[in-house]
Amino acid sequence: MKLLSLSTSSDVLSLSLSENDQLVASFESEGNKRHAELIVPEIKNLIETTGLKFSDLDGICVNLGPGSFTGLRVGLSVAKGIAFGSKLKLYGYTNFEELLLQAILRMNVNGKCAVLIPSRKNEFYFGAFRVQGKNFAQLDVFELMTFDEFKTHSHHFDYLIIDQKAESKFEELSKDLKLISLKNNSFFGALLIQSNPEKYFCEDYFYLEPLYLKNFDVKLKK
Repeated sequence: MKLLSLSTSSDVLSLSLSENDQLVASFESEGNKRHAELIVPEIKNLIETTGLKFSDLDGICVNLGPGSFTGLRVGLSVAKGIAFGSKLKLYGYTNFEELLLQAILRMNVNGKCAVLIPSRKNEFYFGAFRVQGKNFAQLDVFELMTFDEFKTHSHHFDYLIIDQKAESKFEELSKDLKLISLKNNSFFGALLIQSNPEKYFCEDYFYLEPLYLKNFDVKLKK
Protein backbone atom coordinates (compact mmCIF):
# COMPACT_ATOMS: atom_id res chain seq x y z
CA MET A 1 0.00 0.00 0.00
CA LYS A 2 1.14 3.54 -0.79
CA LEU A 3 0.02 5.85 2.03
CA LEU A 4 0.21 9.53 2.88
CA SER A 5 0.21 9.96 6.65
CA LEU A 6 -0.50 13.17 8.60
CA SER A 7 0.23 13.74 12.30
CA THR A 8 -0.69 17.17 13.66
CA SER A 9 -1.73 16.38 17.25
CA SER A 10 1.31 17.96 18.93
CA ASP A 11 3.86 20.74 18.36
CA VAL A 12 5.33 18.49 15.67
CA LEU A 13 3.89 18.55 12.17
CA SER A 14 4.87 15.17 10.73
CA LEU A 15 4.07 14.10 7.17
CA SER A 16 5.20 10.94 5.44
CA LEU A 17 4.82 8.97 2.24
CA SER A 18 5.35 5.25 2.58
CA GLU A 19 4.97 2.07 0.57
CA ASN A 20 4.28 -1.08 2.55
CA ASP A 21 6.71 -0.85 5.49
CA GLN A 22 9.22 1.44 3.77
CA LEU A 23 9.45 5.21 4.23
CA VAL A 24 9.60 6.96 0.84
CA ALA A 25 9.70 10.63 1.91
CA SER A 26 8.91 12.72 4.98
CA PHE A 27 8.62 16.25 6.35
CA GLU A 28 8.83 17.46 9.95
CA SER A 29 8.48 20.87 11.57
CA GLU A 30 7.99 21.92 15.19
CA GLY A 31 5.72 24.74 16.34
CA ASN A 32 1.99 24.00 16.10
CA LYS A 33 1.08 27.60 15.30
CA ARG A 34 2.41 26.96 11.78
CA HIS A 35 0.61 23.67 11.08
CA ALA A 36 -2.17 25.34 9.08
CA GLU A 37 0.36 27.38 7.11
CA LEU A 38 2.69 24.52 6.23
CA ILE A 39 0.63 21.38 5.84
CA VAL A 40 -0.85 21.86 2.35
CA PRO A 41 2.29 23.19 0.57
CA GLU A 42 4.48 20.56 2.24
CA ILE A 43 2.12 17.74 1.22
CA LYS A 44 2.24 19.10 -2.34
CA ASN A 45 6.04 19.20 -2.14
CA LEU A 46 6.23 15.58 -0.94
CA ILE A 47 4.02 14.41 -3.77
CA GLU A 48 5.92 16.36 -6.43
CA THR A 49 9.43 15.42 -5.27
CA THR A 50 8.56 11.70 -5.32
CA GLY A 51 6.95 11.91 -8.76
CA LEU A 52 3.66 10.57 -7.45
CA LYS A 53 0.08 11.75 -7.90
CA PHE A 54 -2.68 11.52 -5.31
CA SER A 55 -4.32 8.96 -7.61
CA ASP A 56 -1.26 6.73 -7.15
CA LEU A 57 -1.96 6.45 -3.42
CA ASP A 58 -4.03 3.74 -1.73
CA GLY A 59 -5.11 5.93 1.16
CA ILE A 60 -4.62 8.77 3.62
CA CYS A 61 -3.77 8.16 7.31
CA VAL A 62 -4.44 10.74 10.00
CA ASN A 63 -3.68 10.98 13.72
CA LEU A 64 -7.06 11.59 15.43
CA GLY A 65 -5.66 12.59 18.81
CA PRO A 66 -5.92 13.30 21.61
CA GLY A 67 -3.78 16.40 21.50
CA SER A 68 -3.82 19.97 20.25
CA PHE A 69 -7.37 21.13 19.49
CA THR A 70 -6.32 23.31 16.54
CA GLY A 71 -3.73 20.85 15.25
CA LEU A 72 -6.22 17.99 15.17
CA ARG A 73 -8.80 20.06 13.30
CA VAL A 74 -6.20 21.10 10.73
CA GLY A 75 -4.95 17.56 10.13
CA LEU A 76 -8.36 15.94 9.88
CA SER A 77 -9.79 18.66 7.64
CA VAL A 78 -6.89 18.33 5.19
CA ALA A 79 -7.07 14.52 5.27
CA LYS A 80 -10.82 14.56 4.56
CA GLY A 81 -10.35 17.03 1.73
CA ILE A 82 -7.68 14.94 0.01
CA ALA A 83 -9.64 11.71 0.51
CA PHE A 84 -12.80 13.24 -0.95
CA GLY A 85 -11.11 15.08 -3.82
CA SER A 86 -8.97 12.13 -4.90
CA LYS A 87 -11.47 9.38 -4.00
CA LEU A 88 -9.05 7.74 -1.57
CA LYS A 89 -9.69 5.66 1.52
CA LEU A 90 -9.22 7.43 4.85
CA TYR A 91 -7.67 5.72 7.87
CA GLY A 92 -7.65 7.13 11.40
CA TYR A 93 -5.68 6.07 14.46
CA THR A 94 -5.02 7.42 17.96
CA ASN A 95 -2.06 9.43 19.16
CA PHE A 96 -1.51 6.76 21.84
CA GLU A 97 -1.00 4.11 19.16
CA GLU A 98 1.43 6.22 17.13
CA LEU A 99 3.70 6.71 20.15
CA LEU A 100 3.25 3.15 21.41
CA LEU A 101 4.16 1.48 18.11
CA GLN A 102 7.21 3.71 17.85
CA ALA A 103 8.33 2.49 21.29
CA ILE A 104 7.65 -1.14 20.35
CA LEU A 105 9.66 -1.02 17.13
CA ARG A 106 12.50 1.19 18.37
CA MET A 107 12.84 0.17 22.01
CA ASN A 108 11.46 -3.41 22.00
CA VAL A 109 9.09 -2.68 24.88
CA ASN A 110 7.19 -5.67 26.23
CA GLY A 111 4.72 -5.73 29.11
CA LYS A 112 2.30 -3.17 30.54
CA CYS A 113 2.72 0.30 29.07
CA ALA A 114 1.23 3.64 30.06
CA VAL A 115 1.15 6.37 27.41
CA LEU A 116 0.81 9.97 28.57
CA ILE A 117 0.23 12.92 26.25
CA PRO A 118 0.41 16.50 27.57
CA SER A 119 -2.86 18.42 27.74
CA ARG A 120 -3.19 21.75 29.60
CA LYS A 121 -1.31 22.75 32.75
CA ASN A 122 -0.84 19.63 34.91
CA GLU A 123 -3.19 17.37 32.94
CA PHE A 124 -2.32 14.45 30.68
CA TYR A 125 -4.21 12.15 28.35
CA PHE A 126 -3.72 8.59 29.57
CA GLY A 127 -3.85 5.27 27.75
CA ALA A 128 -2.95 1.82 29.10
CA PHE A 129 -1.79 -1.11 26.94
CA ARG A 130 -0.37 -4.61 27.22
CA VAL A 131 2.37 -5.33 24.69
CA GLN A 132 3.44 -8.79 23.55
CA GLY A 133 6.00 -8.80 20.77
CA LYS A 134 4.74 -6.41 18.10
CA ASN A 135 1.12 -6.77 19.19
CA PHE A 136 -0.71 -4.66 21.74
CA ALA A 137 -4.13 -4.53 23.39
CA GLN A 138 -5.83 -1.62 25.13
CA LEU A 139 -6.37 -2.32 28.83
CA ASP A 140 -8.78 0.44 29.85
CA VAL A 141 -10.67 3.47 28.55
CA PHE A 142 -8.67 6.53 27.59
CA GLU A 143 -8.98 9.32 30.14
CA LEU A 144 -7.64 12.64 31.38
CA MET A 145 -5.60 12.66 34.59
CA THR A 146 -3.16 14.77 36.57
CA PHE A 147 0.47 13.96 37.32
CA ASP A 148 -0.39 13.10 40.94
CA GLU A 149 -3.21 10.80 39.85
CA PHE A 150 -0.87 8.88 37.59
CA LYS A 151 1.76 8.59 40.34
CA THR A 152 -0.71 6.70 42.57
CA HIS A 153 -0.89 3.75 40.19
CA SER A 154 2.31 4.08 38.15
CA HIS A 155 3.61 0.94 39.89
CA HIS A 156 1.19 -1.14 37.80
CA PHE A 157 3.25 -0.48 34.65
CA ASP A 158 6.57 -1.61 33.25
CA TYR A 159 6.99 1.36 30.90
CA LEU A 160 5.89 4.97 30.70
CA ILE A 161 5.84 6.39 27.18
CA ILE A 162 5.54 10.17 27.05
CA ASP A 163 5.85 13.11 24.72
CA GLN A 164 9.48 14.29 24.91
CA LYS A 165 8.41 17.79 26.01
CA ALA A 166 7.07 16.32 29.27
CA GLU A 167 10.10 14.13 30.05
CA SER A 168 11.51 16.23 32.90
CA LYS A 169 8.18 16.12 34.74
CA PHE A 170 8.38 12.34 35.12
CA GLU A 171 12.07 11.76 35.83
CA GLU A 172 11.34 11.00 39.49
CA LEU A 173 9.35 7.92 38.38
CA SER A 174 12.26 6.40 36.44
CA LYS A 175 13.30 4.34 39.48
CA ASP A 176 10.05 2.39 39.39
CA LEU A 177 9.41 2.04 35.65
CA LYS A 178 11.25 2.49 32.38
CA LEU A 179 10.76 5.96 30.94
CA ILE A 180 10.64 6.42 27.15
CA SER A 181 10.26 9.91 25.69
CA LEU A 182 9.33 10.31 22.02
CA LYS A 183 7.95 12.84 19.59
CA ASN A 184 5.20 12.20 17.08
CA ASN A 185 6.16 10.55 13.81
CA SER A 186 3.49 9.94 11.17
CA PHE A 187 5.40 7.04 9.59
CA PHE A 188 4.46 4.89 12.59
CA GLY A 189 0.84 5.77 11.98
CA ALA A 190 1.23 4.44 8.45
CA LEU A 191 2.77 1.23 9.83
CA LEU A 192 -0.31 0.79 12.03
CA ILE A 193 -2.54 0.92 8.96
CA GLN A 194 -0.27 -1.39 6.99
CA SER A 195 -0.58 -3.98 9.77
CA ASN A 196 -4.39 -3.92 9.93
CA PRO A 197 -6.16 -1.72 7.35
CA GLU A 198 -9.67 -2.90 8.25
CA LYS A 199 -9.27 -1.90 11.89
CA TYR A 200 -8.46 1.72 11.05
CA PHE A 201 -10.58 2.26 7.93
CA CYS A 202 -13.07 5.15 8.27
CA GLU A 203 -15.98 4.42 5.96
CA ASP A 204 -18.17 7.39 6.94
CA TYR A 205 -15.36 9.89 7.32
CA PHE A 206 -17.58 12.93 6.80
CA TYR A 207 -18.83 12.35 10.35
CA LEU A 208 -15.40 11.54 11.77
CA GLU A 209 -14.30 13.83 14.62
CA PRO A 210 -10.98 14.16 16.48
CA LEU A 211 -10.53 12.33 19.78
CA TYR A 212 -10.52 15.19 22.27
CA LEU A 213 -11.26 13.44 25.63
CA LYS A 214 -12.19 16.79 27.16
CA ASN A 215 -14.61 19.66 26.71
CA PHE A 216 -13.32 23.01 25.54
CA ASP A 217 -14.91 26.05 27.12
CA VAL A 218 -14.96 29.31 25.23
CA LYS A 219 -13.77 32.20 27.40
CA LEU A 220 -14.67 35.72 26.33
CA LYS A 221 -12.50 38.66 27.25
CA LYS A 222 -14.29 41.29 29.33
